[in-house]
Amino acid sequence: MNTVSVARWKAEIVGGALLAGVGGFFLVTAWRLPPPDEPGVPGPGSVPIALGLIILFCGLWVMVEAWLRGDRGGLELGGRKQAVALAGLVFATAFFEAAGFMLATFLFLSAGFVLLGDARWRRAIPAAAVVSSGLWLIFTKLLGVGLPYGLIAEILFR
Repeated sequence: MNTVSVARWKAEIVGGALLAGVGGFFLVTAWRLPPPDEPGVPGPGSVPIALGLIILFCGLWVMVEAWLRGDRGGLELGGRKQAVALAGLVFATAFFEAAGFMLATFLFLSAGFVLLGDARWRRAIPAAAVVSSGLWLIFTKLLGVGLPYGLIAEILFR
């Protein structure tokens, strides 16, 4: 696979700008959510607004640090690990609804641990299972977010 070398500071400024753009998108979208029913109670936009501010701030921080530091070293883009990470994100996103949160997240993390982190399968599979289960519990039980069950529901509840 061909790799491209760019100045590290340029890549960090572009990455920071993308991050700041995502934070700005969160903010703009969250401001459009309805206000809370009761005064003094957090509404549906409270968490997205906080996340948007944090992401925006981090993106701006990365940009300013890159500009001030001006690291002229090269950064290789287009290597095997970047391609694997991008393919994993595309696959997990494409099959998220059909496979369900647990299966898609488990497969994504397992592959990432092994292919990107050079972990052994014997350690990657239990780690991915624990992280996927923990995330599912946090989102569904603590935060009340409905996550897709997908293929697991088809198998278990038929």
